[in-house]
Amino acid sequence: MKHKIFSLILAATLLFTAAFPAYATETEGTETETTESTTTNTDGTSTDITSDELSLTAESAILMDATTGKILYEKNSRTKQYPASITKLMTILLALEHGSLEDEITFSHDAVFSIEPGSAHIAIQEGEILTLEQVLYGIMLRSANECANAAAEYVDGSLEKFAEHMTARAKELGCENTNFVNANGLFDENHYTTAYDMALIAQELLKNETYRSMMSNTYYVIPPTNKQPEERPLHGQHQMLNESSLYYYEYAEGGKTGYTVEAQNTLVTYAKQGDTELIAVVLKCNGAQHYVDTKALFDYGFANYQTVKAFSAADLTQNVAITETYKDKTTTLDSITAAPASDVYVTIPKNATIESITKAVDCPESASVPVAVGDKLGTVVLSMDGEALATVDLTAQKEVKATTDEERAAQAAAARNKILKRIAIGVGIVFGILVVVFCCCRYIGYQRRERRRAMRKAKRQERLRQHHSHTFRHKR
Repeated sequence: MKHKIFSLILAATLLFTAAFPAYATETEGTETETTESTTTNTDGTSTDITSDELSLTAESAILMDATTGKILYEKNSRTKQYPASITKLMTILLALEHGSLEDEITFSHDAVFSIEPGSAHIAIQEGEILTLEQVLYGIMLRSANECANAAAEYVDGSLEKFAEHMTARAKELGCENTNFVNANGLFDENHYTTAYDMALIAQELLKNETYRSMMSNTYYVIPPTNKQPEERPLHGQHQMLNESSLYYYEYAEGGKTGYTVEAQNTLVTYAKQGDTELIAVVLKCNGAQHYVDTKALFDYGFANYQTVKAFSAADLTQNVAITETYKDKTTTLDSITAAPASDVYVTIPKNATIESITKAVDCPESASVPVAVGDKLGTVVLSMDGEALATVDLTAQKEVKATTDEERAAQAAAARNKILKRIAIGVGIVFGILVVVFCCCRYIGYQRRERRRAMRKAKRQERLRQHHSHTFRHKR
């Protein structure tokens, strides 16, 4: 009976919290702020975006091409803001980078009870065991703070170490104005980020194929556990993914909502139309304006830009001779290829064509050792109408090491042996020639002696014949 009562209370709580964001954002008043921002098109012209075209109420916003990283629109994108629960995108990223979905996680006392009373949770109990997949869906769909804490302890052993890990990882991604002090995004004045930094984090997360396979799901069921005999159905909160929502957006793929009193509504959203995939981040929005602003950003991006494959990696491959200089003597050790890490995509205006893209290759014919796989050997600059679209690194596809002292000594010994071998062969050839000459000389001498013997013998026989002939005439 207790279990049934608990299940009814849990179901009512989940239904209320699922409905609450839409209700709250629809009824809250908003002040529309007229702004003017500019973007620079790839043709070099500046497009003024006025309130008639794209007016956002978010205090900070950014629209980024997820594939190329090109910024298509930004408003106060480097201004520090409180992120609220979009923080959890970094929590998800680290959990996926350092764990396996099948791993089991036991919820500690701190994971369950260190969250603020009344903050988002799915009623996990201390000692309860969930898989990492279940934990991540608790974070993605219900923004469960205890799940974020459990993921943090799973990765780094403590909430404090995980927060340090989050900040360090953000810096690796190029985030310059981000500092995390917790895994869930609950308010702390030292817990902040920017729209630009969150776009970088979101872009990195999108590279994770496991996350891609999960991000569009809007419903998930956690089966009974060691502490909970009933199923836990989880419904997603991101209204742009909810087909029955007023804010449904057909191209939306995934993302993360956030809200605290201090941060107000925050939102990160992915959307894809054809081959063009965009990331929109809006921070500090009133009411439902985070959905309105995000839709406006996507509509603007898809109407004005497209992502295209400019060149395959093979199209940009260059051959580079790898040389080594020792004692003023330069030798070629190997010839390797320098190529991009992958096919090259660029963002161009909607009305532009791939044929308008030009390339300028800057790659030397030779390079010196040592060369490691991935070392930058050259660049290719892609342009359109004189405006640079992208600079692509050409990196070594093969390692070529410098010759060590031991190898050089072995080479010198091999060279000496080769010389000695050639000398021995030469001596042998000369000796052979001398033997042949000697034999020829002996043979010729022998032939001469034989001829002389034959001649002497012939002369003796002639004298004997003459003598016999003379004696015979004398007797007659």
